[in-house]
Amino acid sequence: MSADPSCEVGPTPSSRAPTTSRTPTTLATPSDSFGCDNSPGGDSLVDNSTTERRVARRRGDTLLNAIYDAVLAEMSTHGFSGLTMEGVASCARTGKSALYRRWSCKEDLVVEALNQVLPRVGSPPDSGDLRSDLATVLRMMRDSINSPAGSVILGIMAELDRDHEFVKTINDRVLRPRKHMILTILERAASRGEISPDRVSPLVAETPSALVMMRVLCDGPPVSARHIDEILDDVMMPMLRAGAPAKHE
Repeated sequence: MSADPSCEVGPTPSSRAPTTSRTPTTLATPSDSFGCDNSPGGDSLVDNSTTERRVARRRGDTLLNAIYDAVLAEMSTHGFSGLTMEGVASCARTGKSALYRRWSCKEDLVVEALNQVLPRVGSPPDSGDLRSDLATVLRMMRDSINSPAGSVILGIMAELDRDHEFVKTINDRVLRPRKHMILTILERAASRGEISPDRVSPLVAETPSALVMMRVLCDGPPVSARHIDEILDDVMMPMLRAGAPAKHE
């Protein structure tokens, strides 16, 4: 099955030799790093340019995890513009048809891969303590940024214009749901009387994540546990527990 040209971004080579080993530079520990599937087997014929060899078929989660890992490995090496469905298939040791049966283009594949490997959003923490709940969300954000998937997202943001439709998709489907958790935490804290309702606003809710991203932009990853504590104790908690903000004319 051929690719949909409207979904491809950047040059797409007509053929690509299978990759047996590719180790991207990531921010995670070695046990968490992503790379091309070097294990024997696959779910289709890998090399169609010379001799064809039949390999064991993989299905379900085993195949999906190999594809997700291949997406991150390929993007770490080639960037989003250089990513192709053919390259992902080769890296995952599968056929392109296995990809196109599930994803119509690489944008859909990348979004799903990021959603799968990032920490689950779930329900906002509700311990009954504002600082504890904020700390849980910010540590989740720190772990995401310090992960291979976080490295890929930062690369996408740097490579593509922020008005690019795919960047908007990443914001809507990957980043924004995580930001909404903080607003929910603030609303709960206000209902308990822990903070003033005047402190609950989208702008205040964006502040901690904005401070994390500012550190990343200025100093680069990884984000340290100490920096998370500084955001909470030096900025967020004093601001949230202060009196109602002055009204601006």
